[in-house]
Amino acid sequence: MEIIPVLDLMDKIAGHGKSGNRQEYKPLKSILCNSSNPVEIVEKYKENGVKTVYIADLDAIMGKGDNFETIKKIDINKIVDAGVKNRDDLQKVLKICDKAIIGTETLKDLSLLTEKDIILSLDFKDGKLLNYDLDHILNEVNNTNDKIPLIILDISSVGTQRGINQELIKKIMDKTNNPVYIGGGIKNENDLKTAGDLGVKGVLIGTSIHNGTLNLKEIIQKYGE
Repeated sequence: MEIIPVLDLMDKIAGHGKSGNRQEYKPLKSILCNSSNPVEIVEKYKENGVKTVYIADLDAIMGKGDNFETIKKIDINKIVDAGVKNRDDLQKVLKICDKAIIGTETLKDLSLLTEKDIILSLDFKDGKLLNYDLDHILNEVNNTNDKIPLIILDISSVGTQRGINQELIKKIMDKTNNPVYIGGGIKNENDLKTAGDLGVKGVLIGTSIHNGTLNLKEIIQKYGE
């Protein structure tokens, strides 16, 4: 199982917030790094054994500019959500990362599901998939030739450490054979064990590694691929 730390970028610095309330995000404070500089934070991630980082460009997602120049400086395997809406957006994002995330929060063109180097983020808020019917979009995914990786992102749980939504994860995994990643609300090591038992491919983690609930190096050694 991949352990993938999260990096939320806003106005060129790493931020931290809860439940997707992006206007209230504050500069990240972490036991891993005495800085909110994203390049320095990722260097600390790498020192702890991290291979891949999930980056959310919150400015791009909100349509308020972007952090592409900052993202270019980050030297690691990067999967990036920058609010892709259409094919032009996708092409721009793929120039700065290894795989582009297309999320239901912003996506307008489902034909992008046939593109290469993408990950589909199923963005849930308050228990509902944003902008799409879950069965419809999973049918679209299942009808493509490639096994597009999926992220089950519980935006309402981001930063809360309330625990993972096992029922939702099981429901989606029963409907598709594609690799599934989960993000939002990771509480403790029991969540990691549960995710592994469910067959989850990877876990996106933010708050619990920054406040010391989970030791990044130890969980990579214990659960990482």
